[in-house]
Amino acid sequence: MSERKLKAWQEAGLIDAPTADRIRIWEAQHERPLALWSIVGIAALAIALGLISVVAANWDAIPGTTRLAIHLALLAGMAALLWWKRDAHPMVGETGIFLFAALGLTFFGHTGQVYQTSAPLWQPLAAWLLLFTPIMLLFGRGWLSATGWFVGLAGTLQAYADYRFGFGNVDVSPALWGTLTALPILVVAAAAAMRSRSTRPDFWRRLEQIALIYTVAGTSLLLIASGFGDGPWESGDGKALTACVTQSAIAALAAAFTFILRPSASGKSVALVLAASAVVNLLGYTLADKDVAAAILFMLFWLAIAAAALRGGWRPVFQFAVAVIALRLIILSFELADDLLGSGLGLILAGLLTLAIAFAAVKVSKRFAPKDEPETAEDKP
Repeated sequence: MSERKLKAWQEAGLIDAPTADRIRIWEAQHERPLALWSIVGIAALAIALGLISVVAANWDAIPGTTRLAIHLALLAGMAALLWWKRDAHPMVGETGIFLFAALGLTFFGHTGQVYQTSAPLWQPLAAWLLLFTPIMLLFGRGWLSATGWFVGLAGTLQAYADYRFGFGNVDVSPALWGTLTALPILVVAAAAAMRSRSTRPDFWRRLEQIALIYTVAGTSLLLIASGFGDGPWESGDGKALTACVTQSAIAALAAAFTFILRPSASGKSVALVLAASAVVNLLGYTLADKDVAAAILFMLFWLAIAAAALRGGWRPVFQFAVAVIALRLIILSFELADDLLGSGLGLILAGLLTLAIAFAAVKVSKRFAPKDEPETAEDKP
């Protein structure tokens, strides 16, 4: 809340001085400095990447057991620091948890380097996930912990799927392949259930958002790949259909759980997006190498997201969905005019259509977007 607005409201007689003071105190206690959080996140990521680079280096001059002892000492020191500063500012604790988890992940690589051992990628990732899930889910408060844990989960499942079947190979065990790649979607429902049952609803909201982004991105990429004939369902056989049905069933299950566990307008909107993803994923099975049909289904999917945003009051999401639909329309216009692009007339028509779509998108976004009002934690997606 800007000081200028508070003074203007006070001068207009809308609020008195004590009310303005209470607003200042409340805003100071609930302040979320996004720019500062971004800087802290970049710094934490840089430190984590630096740790990984240091571990990957070949320290010939230092005995391996000594290096591992130092690494373990750093882990123990970080754990003690986190416990000592458990009541510190959330930003401090969040950064510490992320660095602690990064140290733990690099320890597995360090051990393999010292003892010259090798293992499939999913094994150290699974061990890290098992060891660090409690601290990240029980004490995490922001984007760093939520993103780190979810990426670890999705990465472990994908690494195991690649190890067992090869990337994108649904022929070996289609039901298991579909389950492994779609299992992170259930995090949406789990996080939705925890939002009203935890003292850290913001953390679970962020985890829910990340899992929902994973779902939407995965469905969108599937439709894009199907349009080019490169999707995992290109073979069109029964095994591919089994994998597709498995993925859609998991998405539908997540939608049902979310609808039941978070019956607010925002929760129902999240369930709508998950249900749309389940349906679109199933329909995408039939669209291998059908670029126009895949493009239309892509736009219908994002239209469902825009409708969910209207219902949930998510103004930025609605505007982003409109922009995605407009961009896909522009790309489709160039695809359809491919045979005319060699002529000046084709370029002119494509350019005019692009301007018309962009103008219409701006008008639709301004007219129909939900009102830009402060949201409660429950109203946010």
